[in-house]
Amino acid sequence: MRNGKAAEANADVEARIAQIEQMTLEQMATFQVRILADIATGRIASREASALDRALRKRLQVIEQQLREGS
Repeated sequence: MRNGKAAEANADVEARIAQIEQMTLEQMATFQVRILADIATGRIASREASALDRALRKRLQVIEQQLREGS
């Protein structure tokens, strides 16, 4: 049973990461608030939160690079 929940959690994190890769700065800010609420209520484990944090930082780097390039 535990493997089923882990697989479901992994799929959820992967779906959220896919969403992050398309987000604007405003959407990222809103997403971070929701994630913090999920962490506080225990709906997201620390491993999942770390994966989402990495994805958010990576997306921010992409946005910063695009701004530097004038895109």
